[in-house]
Amino acid sequence: MNIFLLGSDQRIVRAARVSFAKDEQVQIERDIKLIRYLLENRHSSPFEHVVVAFESSEDFWLDLLRRVKNPTFQAYFDGKFIWLNLRNIINALDYIPQKVMHTLKERLPATYAVIKGEEVNGYSTDKAYIREKRETSSGFIALVDSLELDSPMDYYTFVVECPIFVARQWFRHRFGSYNEVSRRYVSYEPSFYIPAYLRKQAKHNKQASLDQPIDEPWNSQFLEKIGFYIKELNKLYLQMVEKEVAKEIARGILPQFMKTRFYWTVPRISLDNFISLRIHESAQKEIREFALAIKEMVGYKEWDKTMRL
Repeated sequence: MNIFLLGSDQRIVRAARVSFAKDEQVQIERDIKLIRYLLENRHSSPFEHVVVAFESSEDFWLDLLRRVKNPTFQAYFDGKFIWLNLRNIINALDYIPQKVMHTLKERLPATYAVIKGEEVNGYSTDKAYIREKRETSSGFIALVDSLELDSPMDYYTFVVECPIFVARQWFRHRFGSYNEVSRRYVSYEPSFYIPAYLRKQAKHNKQASLDQPIDEPWNSQFLEKIGFYIKELNKLYLQMVEKEVAKEIARGILPQFMKTRFYWTVPRISLDNFISLRIHESAQKEIREFALAIKEMVGYKEWDKTMRL
């Protein structure tokens, strides 16, 4: 049986710690405690950034779907491999082949031990924080990892920094897993994106823009005001936090130009859908730049064309 795995013990921790903007840290003892905490308190989303693919049959896949009595359980079959993220494996432990469990024990020693209630004797880490990175006008996107088996379910993990308004468009692509910095937890001084110029509204597309600046002096005057208000709102935010206003309330005044950071683990069929929709000329320039950067890094394989919607 061929078995492949995307991720590590550290990947789970990174996806959890990004909420606190501390995903670059490695503190093994604390990391293991965090994995245990996540599992015991049912904070399940970080486990979705580990993905397993194992060779199997359609009959086994259908039997697995029938036997797991959990309406949230998801497993995908591409004709050769069954694909599950770790969250779904945890919900189907009694039915996962022993060879797959042995691979988990080897590749995720800490997480496996925590799941099984055993003593932890190892901890796996990512080979690198990122493999490849692209800058855009409003942020960056970096490839963390990939699992490619020439399947529509090939998986990729990215870390992205972008303005809030770009992230909210991004999260409309639902077939994938996200974990994001939370301003409920962090109070460090935020960074902001200010465009080089203010684009004109398109005349025949209510949601699009023309890639040309509005007339002067309005372009310069508005950009100056944007910079002024961002500075003042940021100053007010920091003052409120200093005076013990709850971060979850104080964050409400921060504008959508503020940058956020998130992890995105996504199957190829959904990634291709993102690329084809977001490189279109009608897509917003900022997110189009990200889609083009993704295409440069991992290509576009047209699996989305097999979908009707």
